[in-house]
Amino acid sequence: MELLYILFFAAVFVSFLYEMLVAADISFLRKVYLYAHRITPLMYRPKTIWGRFAKRATDIVVSFIICVTILPVLYIVLGVIIKLTSKGPIIFKHRRVGLFGNEFTCYKFRSMYVGAGPQKAVENDARVTPVGKFIRKTHLDEFPQFFNVLIGDMSLVGPRPLTKERIAEYDDITLSDLRCVIRPGITGANQLLGREHNLEIDIAYIKTQSWLHDFKILCQTLLFKDYAY
Repeated sequence: MELLYILFFAAVFVSFLYEMLVAADISFLRKVYLYAHRITPLMYRPKTIWGRFAKRATDIVVSFIICVTILPVLYIVLGVIIKLTSKGPIIFKHRRVGLFGNEFTCYKFRSMYVGAGPQKAVENDARVTPVGKFIRKTHLDEFPQFFNVLIGDMSLVGPRPLTKERIAEYDDITLSDLRCVIRPGITGANQLLGREHNLEIDIAYIKTQSWLHDFKILCQTLLFKDYAY
C-alpha cells in the first residue's frame, strides 16, 4: 500500500513539474503576461502553486477511478450499441487546443454518422444517430475525456476545449490565449451555463480558480444546478 502512495505522489509530482517547467512555452507566457491581465504570474505564486498541485492530484485520482471502473463498462455497452446502429468507430477523435496553446486529441463516444462534417450539432440535427441523441443528452459521450484528464490533456474543471479554428475567430486573440494558461475541463462555468465560448466567464474563472471553487463546480454539475460563484 505504501508503494502505491509513493507511486501516486510521484506521478502527480512529475506531471506537475512537466506542466510548470517543461511544457510551458516561454514566448506564450510572456505574450499573455505583457498584453493581457497579468494572470500568468498569479498562477506561479506559492499559494496558487499548491492549489494547482491539489487540482492535478484530484484530477488523477478521480479520472483513474472512473477509467478503471465506469469507462470500461460504458465502452462495452455503448460500443456494442453504437456499432449495431451505425457504421464507424466507437470513439470519435478530434483536435482541441489545451494547456499553453498546445493541441491534443480529445476523445468522445461517437454520436454522429461518419462523414457528418465539423459543424456544431443543432436541435433535431439529422447527422446525430438515435443512440447519439441519448448519449449527448445524458453527456455519456464525454466519458472518454476522463482518459484525457488522466494523461494530463484536460482537467475535471476548466474552460471548454475549443478547436484552433474557433479560437482564431475571437476578436481579441490575447484573451483567447489567456484561457490556455490552465487545462481545459470536462465541466466548468461555461458548460454549466450552457454558454460554450464566453471569454469573460473563462477569464473570471481563471482569476478566482481554487481547489474549493473547482469542488463547488463539480457538485453543481452532479446536482444539475446552475453555476454560481
